[in-house]
Amino acid sequence: MLDATIAIACYSQAAYLAEAIESALAQGAAEVIVVDDGSTDGSATVARSFAGVTYHHQANAGLSAARNTGLALARTSTILFLDADDRLRPGTLAAATERLRAAPGAAFVYGGYRDIAADGAPISEHPPVTKPASFAALLHDNYIGMHGTVLYDTAALRAIGGFDTSLTSCEDWDAYLRLARHHPIASYPLIAADYRRHPHGMSRNLARMAAMTERVLAKQAEGLSAGEAAALRAGRDFARRQRSLALIGAMRATPGRALALAWLGWRHDARFPLRLAHAALRRLG
Repeated sequence: MLDATIAIACYSQAAYLAEAIESALAQGAAEVIVVDDGSTDGSATVARSFAGVTYHHQANAGLSAARNTGLALARTSTILFLDADDRLRPGTLAAATERLRAAPGAAFVYGGYRDIAADGAPISEHPPVTKPASFAALLHDNYIGMHGTVLYDTAALRAIGGFDTSLTSCEDWDAYLRLARHHPIASYPLIAADYRRHPHGMSRNLARMAAMTERVLAKQAEGLSAGEAAALRAGRDFARRQRSLALIGAMRATPGRALALAWLGWRHDARFPLRLAHAALRRLG
């Protein structure tokens, strides 16, 4: 039995929850907790059908609050958070635990992940990326990629107050930054989790992601070294460029929404018209 909690946050994901729970129970964790964040489907019935799972229901308060509830309930020295529509790969918790033990002072460790379709079919794999100066690297972009691969030191996460409930997305990246600013972090060489991609995923909401990305970076702006400040500026531009490219792709796919999408792009990226013109010239070329 590993001294770890797997906390599954669930909001009306009954269709996928059983897979998430089964993948968690197979890890040998000391406890598996399902935090039901006010689901309106059959999530409660699914969760209660599994022996060895602690079920906790709360009024809907958002993903950060649900994870914070799991953090508060945890009775172990380490904790991993899994979204109810994702699943862990075999051996993940053992590999993560071994790596965390071998990295003195580390606040968390992370692995790679695999994208899967809504029906579970594999799409692509993303091995873990390891970078020196991890805090500065995280200011540039969230290279960890998937939260379900991350095993935290419970005390370290509690010491920063857990997840910021004012953030409606990017709360995982925010926690990484706040921890990596003061603690080492490490990766382990495993495709650790399956990240389900479907139209209702939070990352699909580009306007919200844009606003939350800016807020997360702004929270780290004070007291940076010259190199870290440069990384933050580069990270802000990188995020804006990625969002703009996504919006340009959406404009092509849905011409009827092109004007609304262009307005959204301009609001969040002053260079959006230039990026749009460049994309148009490339297509003509």
